[in-house]
Amino acid sequence: MILAEMTSPEIAALPRDIVVLIPVAACEQHSLHLPVYTDSMVAEQIGRRVHEQIPDDVLVLPVQWLGYSQHHVRYPGTVSATSETYLLMLMDMVVSMVNHGFTKILFLNSHGGNNAGLSVLLQRLMERYQEEEAEFYTRGAWAAVDKMEEIRDRHRGSGHAGETETSMILALRPELVHTDLLDPDREDPRTKVEGAGSYLRFDQLTAHGGNGDPTTATAEKGQCFFEVCSKEVAETVVAVRAARPFG
Repeated sequence: MILAEMTSPEIAALPRDIVVLIPVAACEQHSLHLPVYTDSMVAEQIGRRVHEQIPDDVLVLPVQWLGYSQHHVRYPGTVSATSETYLLMLMDMVVSMVNHGFTKILFLNSHGGNNAGLSVLLQRLMERYQEEEAEFYTRGAWAAVDKMEEIRDRHRGSGHAGETETSMILALRPELVHTDLLDPDREDPRTKVEGAGSYLRFDQLTAHGGNGDPTTATAEKGQCFFEVCSKEVAETVVAVRAARPFG
């Protein structure tokens, strides 16, 4: 089911253990060649494909395109929430659906910058709700690494605006990909300190905002990526609906 295309009475008639799938993404720079809406386009497409595979098990919400992208914010076109805003925004989405009686919520994340906020969100939801009220889960939009590597030509060719994302946008909206500007980019190894973590902006890490090699991207690979990703997400949705962790 696609929530945005349904009426309120139609939504009211749904079983309350249907899995509410909330795609979360971003609007941020994607190097020289991809549109700023890349992550959201990917999440939206995977959500729709999941619906097509298992329409009776899932209620797909509109993609939440405003993500945590402060590490890209110095690039024009990036639109970012702060950590606090992001957490409150997702919490309000959950509260709305739980107040309607839905008991299984799964966040589908296509943007790495959202990971920390989603982890904190799960903690807050655990604190707020009793076990029997609702269950909350997150998963990435990507399929298992081995399945993705079978499709790629370049090891570590994924990254940010690399082979994977470029292929997926070529499959969806090829006219938006500036193929004349494809250029490999990498995080500068000089920014890393062995044994220590940090959180740096992409303008500090890279030459032009990418991380990976897009030059081997093709639309055919993009279709394969969408197929394996949507299949794995659909399997997760079915498993979440079947789960009975509280008896």
